[in-house]
Amino acid sequence: MEKNTLLLRDTEAFMRGELDNVTVADGCIVLDLVQGSYVPYGCYTSAAIPMPLFDALWVSWNAVSPPGTAVEAQARLLVDGNWTAWMGFGKWSPYLRREGMPLQERGPLRMGADVIRLDSKRATQAQLRIYLYTKQEKVTPAVRLLGASVRAAGVIPARGRPVNRRLHLMPYVVSRRSEALRPWMDLAISLVSLTNRWGADLLPEEFAQALRDWRTPDGQDPRNLGFAAAAAGCWGFPTWVSWCGLATLRDEVRQGFGTVVALESTPAQITQGWPERRYVSVRGFSTTGGTPKVLLCDPWAGDNDFDAETEMPLDDFLVAWDNVALLMRPRALEDGHTGPQRGSVWVRPAGETAPGIYRLYSNGELHLLGDDFCTNGGVLAWSTPDAQPHATTGHRTFHFVEPDQGGLRLDPEGEHRKYTVYAIDTAGSMLVGDLSV
Repeated sequence: MEKNTLLLRDTEAFMRGELDNVTVADGCIVLDLVQGSYVPYGCYTSAAIPMPLFDALWVSWNAVSPPGTAVEAQARLLVDGNWTAWMGFGKWSPYLRREGMPLQERGPLRMGADVIRLDSKRATQAQLRIYLYTKQEKVTPAVRLLGASVRAAGVIPARGRPVNRRLHLMPYVVSRRSEALRPWMDLAISLVSLTNRWGADLLPEEFAQALRDWRTPDGQDPRNLGFAAAAAGCWGFPTWVSWCGLATLRDEVRQGFGTVVALESTPAQITQGWPERRYVSVRGFSTTGGTPKVLLCDPWAGDNDFDAETEMPLDDFLVAWDNVALLMRPRALEDGHTGPQRGSVWVRPAGETAPGIYRLYSNGELHLLGDDFCTNGGVLAWSTPDAQPHATTGHRTFHFVEPDQGGLRLDPEGEHRKYTVYAIDTAGSMLVGDLSV
């Protein structure tokens, strides 16, 4: 772990902080239980964290946050011997229309959605705080990880020892995913490339919904790294933001872990419609013809999923990369599935009154899709079996549609054709069902 990054993620580490209406149980921060009911809110405050002299701070958290609960991370910095005010990163839960903080300035501080920057000053310490909230007296959120990473001022990140290794991450491309989620889909895809190599079989759309920042467009990047790490954490994958050097990326690959990074696109790529800044996953390093290369899964690289498997000269990569990365670990088997849930539904024809329309039934009851399901942020799609089997469900060909008369329209072709229908809400929870016609 880099000296500029600190992670609190077990009972011993959490117990060094201040507990206010919260306690530590099974390695997680949870609300106090009083007479069989959880208190409505509580707060954990870390001890002061000495850091190398720094000019930017990223905060990460991983939490289980069921419906009716939320968490809110905050931080303050020690600048010129004085603590700044506490600055928040927005309330977070998969079940909220969560919003990162709009860009604001407080003296030398510039607060963005997922980072605090210092324009003319430097800080020497940071302190973290996380609030837990619940509206359900029998349910509490549980914080599993709280982390801080800073950009050390005047430090050239280490390059580390070269490594020659190729990881088998799962490639997906933006052009085959939901158009409505495209502004932040490359970040979701890059994370799913990592989780699905460990058997999670998540759809990029599920992840994109859980990490979405709903704040009003404000000129900032709509892709929020704090929310992205939290989304991965709620599915059980420990994930955090790290300001680091090439040495860290090489060490991650050496240990068998991929990373997610942002790269500046070239003018030619921007002309082709790529964003100025795009997210990719690092799947290894190699040397071709004496030239060191970085192996990537680049969601913008083509129209077919395996077009995403690209390579880039190391020198070009170092120019394009901003030294910020998302690091991830596999989830512990005992943690189970903790993220937004999937539910099974029956898909049945609506009948003669609505030919071609198929509706969803859950537990024997009709589950109507409102006309505003997609307008309000949901995703509705169907797929049929492709000619060749795929490693993950996300590699299938998806057809994204709008609700129609409480269901969706399917036009069966041929005999015994099988459809799979997917309805994904804004929390990333999905209803999925099969239909054979």
